[in-house]
Amino acid sequence: MGRYSNLCDQGERLRALLEMVPEGPSTAIPRTIKQIQRRLRGAEIDQLVASYRAGATVYELSAQFGMHRHTVSEVLERRGVSRRYQRLSLEQVDLACTLYESGHSLIKVGEQLGRKAETVRQALMKAGVEIKPRNGWHSERGADGNHHHRDNPVNLYMRPEQL
Repeated sequence: MGRYSNLCDQGERLRALLEMVPEGPSTAIPRTIKQIQRRLRGAEIDQLVASYRAGATVYELSAQFGMHRHTVSEVLERRGVSRRYQRLSLEQVDLACTLYESGHSLIKVGEQLGRKAETVRQALMKAGVEIKPRNGWHSERGADGNHHHRDNPVNLYMRPEQL
């Protein structure tokens, strides 16, 4: 006959299989949250471009359209929109120098000018202002006589415990 001709031990096999199943409620395996891909329609892209040209920043557009700032930049690039970099005007550089040299931090100067601290730091360095090390850090000059950025392999910014 075939496979099903010997039915006498099937009850025992079924019981053995049921004993293998764990008791109690099973816990669901949590799924990982997948990134949502946001695709803009033609009218939305037109609105994004118009907003950028009207003065909105990439960061503002990123929040408004629910996408990463790099994606906003790519959309602008695909549309042939030239990116604007918000450099400080000469008057703003003068003010930044005055504020920074009077003891304000880069962050505070940036807040007052409506710019990021890194933008202020770069403008001050171009203007020849010596940038002070961050609070809690000590600085020494390198062999070339210059201060070095902390990510530079010739890193000379050291925490107090490293001295």
